[in-house]
Amino acid sequence: MVSPARANSDTIYFANNFLASFRMPALILITGYFSKRFYKDGFFQKITLSIFIPYLIFQSFYSLLNDVIYGHETLNVSLFYPSLAMWFMLSLFSWNILLLVFTKLKHPILISFLIGIGIGALDHAGHYLSISRTFVFFPFFLIGHYIGAESFNWLKRGYAKIISITSIGFSCLILSFFALPQARSYLLGRSPYIEIADSYVEGALFRIVFYFVMLLGIFSFFPWVSKRKTFFTHLSRRTAYIYILHILFIKIMYTLDLSSTIQPIHFIIVPIIWLVLTFFLSSDYVVQLTKPLIEGKIASGLFNQDNQSRNSKHQKLKEQLGKQE
Repeated sequence: MVSPARANSDTIYFANNFLASFRMPALILITGYFSKRFYKDGFFQKITLSIFIPYLIFQSFYSLLNDVIYGHETLNVSLFYPSLAMWFMLSLFSWNILLLVFTKLKHPILISFLIGIGIGALDHAGHYLSISRTFVFFPFFLIGHYIGAESFNWLKRGYAKIISITSIGFSCLILSFFALPQARSYLLGRSPYIEIADSYVEGALFRIVFYFVMLLGIFSFFPWVSKRKTFFTHLSRRTAYIYILHILFIKIMYTLDLSSTIQPIHFIIVPIIWLVLTFFLSSDYVVQLTKPLIEGKIASGLFNQDNQSRNSKHQKLKEQLGKQE
């Protein structure tokens, strides 16, 4: 909700860039942390239902909504160019699949960083199918996958917040050396070097710098996460609902151009809107209404049929073996 206003204020633009330094990297790292059971039976079915099916449903909806909002003469469903935050769903599905390959490699995290740096040299690896972001952010998913619970113990120690404040200082210092739009482009990770750098070498060097900025952002963020149960802790089980459904309200805001001008009252109103949206989109009413779509259960019958067919074949095979005996 802050993004549309950044063009009118360098301070807000800089703050938005700093938020971007940890917003997605920290989320992706945590998501990778919960991917440790990818080798279990039913893994592909699970990620298809919980990630890919919701992507297809809501990407289609938001794509058609774009056509209506912008008055396109024909309605076209674009599944290949993710709408706003829907890129994360497509990339998340890809990251889980990539685990099948990268967990068999030596030095997978190093290799993923090298690929993330190299992907920018491909001129057409941009917004299409979220290819660029998939590989740029994949190292953080892998880091999360490999770290154990004990790796977060440092968050409980007294010096964690000192590390955080130091990281914030270094992060802001590095960001201050870059033009605001340039820093944003590197933090988003979706543009090839031909669009944001003077050369491939410069683009690769700057990506390395911004990888460091993102790691600083992660260290800046985690020590401030509450370790106690609070009145909003239960919302963590419903982040998918908040993440996917808030896009509708962001599109409405963009359409009405609500943040084109900045006034002091906005600094009070916008946080209130954040809170209201967060609690509304994670409410029991919204969850029950959208659960079949958000969790992909609307398509669970496809896998149930496959399972029934597979079980039927196994049963027939057992019967045949029994007769032969």
